Amino acid sequence: MTEPVQRQQIGYDLAGNPMYAAPATYAPAQVAQAPLQPLKAYPWGAYLGAGCFALVALVIVGFVIVAILIGLSIALVVLAIGVVALVICLLVLRSMWRDYQRGR
Repeated sequence: MTEPVQRQQIGYDLAGNPMYAAPATYAPAQVAQAPLQPLKAYPWGAYLGAGCFALVALVIVGFVIVAILIGLSIALVVLAIGVVALVICLLVLRSMWRDYQRGR
């Protein structure tokens, strides 16, 4: 049989019960360790290849978007020139029509 552990009384709590100091030494906790697993090999070459492929794809998509935006801006400039030419033509024709109506 094990003999009881003697603990030092350090005071009383509010209910009048004696309080004792914690034991000076503790038994080490038994931790179950999982068996070691072998290191997993990662395919770094495949990761590097996929990253390079993704970078090239993003660059190509960026170039395509820039080309589309440049094409749209050129189309808008051409449209603006056409609208200005049409307005000038209409103003000239209106002036000629008024002169014709007055009989000049």
